[in-house]
Order: sequence, then structure tokens, then C-alpha cells
Amino acid sequence: MSKVLVCGRGESLNAINELPEDYDCVILINEFNRFSKENDDMNAFLKDKSIIQLLNITEAGLDQEFINEFDITKVFVTRLAPNRSTDWWREPRHHRRPESFGLECNYQPEELEPYMHIVENSSDIALLYSLLTIGAKEIDVIGLDFYEAGYFLDHSEPDVQSEDDTKRIMNSHERIISLFPNTTFRYYTKSSFEPQKENCMVTKI
Repeated sequence: MSKVLVCGRGESLNAINELPEDYDCVILINEFNRFSKENDDMNAFLKDKSIIQLLNITEAGLDQEFINEFDITKVFVTRLAPNRSTDWWREPRHHRRPESFGLECNYQPEELEPYMHIVENSSDIALLYSLLTIGAKEIDVIGLDFYEAGYFLDHSEPDVQSEDDTKRIMNSHERIISLFPNTTFRYYTKSSFEPQKENCMVTKI
């Protein structure tokens, strides 16, 4: 595989129909089951796509209808397997929600370990998985607005992010982009993200 779409949950998802259709796989970060029910464009776009689902520590975002309707090929939590380390990314799972629907859910591959000190949120994990495990040479990112815009369909989230959080996440993305100069990154975003890297293009939504 070489061309991957990473989907966050931000307002820029409104432009999902402006994207090409030729992705080898689509990585969904956290809860998209409600989006697919409430938005016809999102539902249509995800149909017939090969989907990798990433879940945060709560493991929310899957239900039987979503699983039956879409081609979810793999499910991962955004942590590496526990190894008695005190690093946050080695925190064990506290839920088994995917298994309750008959799905296997895995920890992230160990090849991400050397880069985990860069990570600020789940979107970084999605990029690293795309780069290191899939070997993507093209990565499109949509729905990642770095907390400078609302959530898609005005969904609310319990976490409150600050300007410092925005800067930290932007910096982590810029660092990952810099570390992989032979991969092309394209961001579709409502944020002020402008990494000024030759291998990265930003389209403002």
C-alpha cells in the first residue's frame, strides 16, 4: 500500500467529497460510527473503503451497525503493548469493547517505539502507523484542525484544549513530516497549520 487517508474528527471533514477515491486504506481516529449514521456524504465516502480503526484508551467508537456496514480490516488502540515501562504509551488496555463485537483489537506495532517520544495525540500515531507499518508514500489528512475549529457535525467533546496544545500537536506533525522527506503529505484543514516543508501541501477548507 502506498496512499493512505487519515481522518480526524474535525470540522474540515465537511470537505470529504473533495478528496480523491483512490486510497489504499482509510484510517479513522476514534468515533466515526455516529458520523456515518448522521451524514450521508460520510457514509457514502466510507463505503467500499478498506478501513483501519484506531481507538483511544476508552475504546469508544464501534457498534454492530457500523461494523456490519463497513469494511473494517483492522482495529488498534493508540498504545504499545505493556512491558512494565512507566511510559504513557505502554499503559495497558482497560476495556475490551471491540472484542464484545467479535473483533480483534491490537496494540500498535513495536516499530513505532523509537518515535513515540514525538507523539502528542492519536493523529501522530495514525501518521506513524501509515509510514512505518503500511509504508505509505502519500498521506492525506482531513478532519485534523488542531483544535482551531469545531468538531464535525457540531459534536462536542469532553476535553478542553488550549493554545499550547495546538502548538504542541502542530510541532509533532511538523517533526514527523521532516523525518520522512520521501513521503508526500497533504492536509485539508480549517487550521492555521503551515509547516513550510517541500513534501507537505496544505489546502485550507
